[in-house]
Amino acid sequence: MNDTTNIVSTFNGVLKSLVKGQDYVKSPPAGPPDDLGILTDDELEALQQTTFGENLRDKTHSYKSISLIEEPSPKKVTLPNGDDLKNLNVCGIDGSNQRVERSTFYFLLTRAAIIEFRYSKTNQKPYFYNKLIDKNAVVWVDGNVFKEDIRLQTVPLPKDANVLNEINKNGSLPFLVTYSPKTIDKSPSSHALGWAVKLQQALEMQCLKYIPLDIETICIKDGPLFSTSISPQETIDGLNTIFQWQNQVLICSSKRVRDSRLLVEAIQGNVGLRNYWFPNQNITDQTIQHVSTDSILLPRILKPGYRTPLMEAVPRSRKAVVENEPRLMPLTCYYLSRHQPYTYIRIEIPKFMWQRDKIKIEKAISIVAWQHEIGHKAPLVQLTADLRCQLGYEKDILEKQTLSYLFKNGLNFPENY
Repeated sequence: MNDTTNIVSTFNGVLKSLVKGQDYVKSPPAGPPDDLGILTDDELEALQQTTFGENLRDKTHSYKSISLIEEPSPKKVTLPNGDDLKNLNVCGIDGSNQRVERSTFYFLLTRAAIIEFRYSKTNQKPYFYNKLIDKNAVVWVDGNVFKEDIRLQTVPLPKDANVLNEINKNGSLPFLVTYSPKTIDKSPSSHALGWAVKLQQALEMQCLKYIPLDIETICIKDGPLFSTSISPQETIDGLNTIFQWQNQVLICSSKRVRDSRLLVEAIQGNVGLRNYWFPNQNITDQTIQHVSTDSILLPRILKPGYRTPLMEAVPRSRKAVVENEPRLMPLTCYYLSRHQPYTYIRIEIPKFMWQRDKIKIEKAISIVAWQHEIGHKAPLVQLTADLRCQLGYEKDILEKQTLSYLFKNGLNFPENY
């Protein structure tokens, strides 16, 4: 479902379930029902972490362990030639979310896009493919704002539901979820944001099922390998499909590196690596503790067109994924663009793919670097997926329809600014 009219129309039944204003003001204050899905404390805490699951509020290290699996010297990345691109698919996956916010309820719009470029040396026609996957939701905050038939106009999510499994059922109705004031964050808006991010990341995982298996493919997914707002088991379930890939490679790429501290933590306590990257500079652990982010270290380590050596590292917040499925251990490096102004991307690769074919992984990194050079801010196919998944227009339509129904029903809720 990706037609604008259909996306918004899934809320038609929900809007018709709004109570009349005179009935609302006569009802005693009530919270949401307690039989619907809620976010856990861990999922709410994930909103305070970096894109990569690093907890900047914790005084301890964010990573359980960090180890180099290559020599510490930076690696020059050779850009691909025509033969490397012959009959090659390059796919990009990205997602977005929007929210229509009222103090009594929240409407969530989420979407993921998969974009496919096919390259050829011969006179074959250029091939461009795109697919959008959408899922909407209602976060029920005020127990009086909807009539009971809201449950017939939605798909009520039970507690502890596996969101990926529910999405796989491919229903068009919005999910119905709620918030709990008993969690660490009692703000309904935080819960709405958490649900929106969770659904978006689940849809991005869902896109992996649509990667073509009949042609060599480099799949570039936005963000880290392990999404932060879905559970470890949902992460394993979502990535399970890549174990069946033979001639395909998954590369996770992120331009959001300003808060990352992987390298900062890597050289704390590792005197050999610290002296190799910063010889004769008398840098100590205490010095490094005051360095806020990898973006301060990277200009001193990399030259344009180079990458850092692959590192085996998993944030403590995601360690359960690797404990249950060691093949998914992320291997991470940074790449510095050749163009000015210089930009970095952080690349993550499942370890089992590197172990299976190191040469193919080097080629995949080369393809990602090339896409980054022509995209400038991020790999071109990733930027294209980002453009395709935007939901601003749909949000504007739904916002206007919601205001119309509220006015019609005499529900004069104050605006939130």
